[in-house]
Amino acid sequence: MGQRPAEAGRTVVRAHAQARGRRPAHRERAAMASRDRHARIVERLTESSHPRAAELLDLWNSLVDTPAWKGPALWLHGDRHPANVLVGDTGLAAVLDFGDLTSGDPATDLATAWTTFGPEDHARLRDRITGVDDHTWCRARAWAVVYASVLITTTDDHPLLAAIGEHTVVRLLDH
Repeated sequence: MGQRPAEAGRTVVRAHAQARGRRPAHRERAAMASRDRHARIVERLTESSHPRAAELLDLWNSLVDTPAWKGPALWLHGDRHPANVLVGDTGLAAVLDFGDLTSGDPATDLATAWTTFGPEDHARLRDRITGVDDHTWCRARAWAVVYASVLITTTDDHPLLAAIGEHTVVRLLDH
């Protein structure tokens, strides 16, 4: 959906520096599997009329107990998806919307592997970003479920975000 995996890999890795001293903490980007978040995801997907909501809920339930991030808090964009990047003729031109800038688990930003890319580019992105363990990728997939659940249930009036939601559902469930 617009960005090259090598460029995305470089920008994600550069952004994920250790956050030292005073740093923002975003309540919504805190622990992926908090009780409140789990209850909201279950409620949102159970009540959804989306034809694949039950599959997303099954996937969420399979990922929700992935071990938490144990590393240092890293700087995060916090809302990395195709609507927040500009791509020009030569590739990535800018990353936009730093309203969710925070510190914490890099899995939040790595969900872009599902929200932004197709299967081949996802694989290239994953190869490009080194030093990320399997648990972090599982949490990133869970974050992609979180984002998809929001986008497929609340964006009827925003076609671009609805399309990103549908893309993410397909990427999560079909590849």
